[in-house]
Amino acid sequence: MIISPARIAAAEHRALALYRSWSLARLNQVIDLRSGRGKEVMQAIAVGVVLALLVNRSDSPDRAVIQPDPKSPESGLIDSAVFAGAERFAQVITGSDGRSTGEQRLKGGYGLSEARRRLAPKLTVTRKDGDVILYIASAHRPEVVEFVGRDLARRPALTEEKLALAFDQLTVAFRAKSGNLAHRSMTFERPADTRDLRAALLASFARHRPAHEA
Repeated sequence: MIISPARIAAAEHRALALYRSWSLARLNQVIDLRSGRGKEVMQAIAVGVVLALLVNRSDSPDRAVIQPDPKSPESGLIDSAVFAGAERFAQVITGSDGRSTGEQRLKGGYGLSEARRRLAPKLTVTRKDGDVILYIASAHRPEVVEFVGRDLARRPALTEEKLALAFDQLTVAFRAKSGNLAHRSMTFERPADTRDLRAALLASFARHRPAHEA
């Protein structure tokens, strides 16, 4: 079979158009996710991870949380310090029992992966002194709180009272496990800053709540 140059050119043109369409759709999906306009809301466990980092004031390389190797002895300690609060937040928000322990980790776990997908590059993952560290730069903190509050406001069944309870439960659970971060000098939470974070989150949620649901 001999295919003419014209048919080859037409096929290449169709393939290029299809590839361009796929690429544009993917790009729009990423833009929507990172602007808080995606079809799906951010998973509650991912929101909890972000809030736990903010509660800990992990907003610079000097106050970052280390992302441990899952095989290291300290992995369970560090993971549980962050995920204790994140899981409790998710349970209050969704009413579910949470994810498997295998997913409750800062390396390879769903919660952090989803948070990075939504908030990159505001949620920084980088290296310092041989460790992989996680933090949300202080310059991005207001924008991240606004993003999270706006995204939570898209949940029709979520009320301001329930969100306040979820945040308070996250804080209690985080504080109960924060000693797990102390051995690496990674505990930075201050009650006054946590109260300010709570107020900012609830204010963002209220601003973006549809008028008929406020």
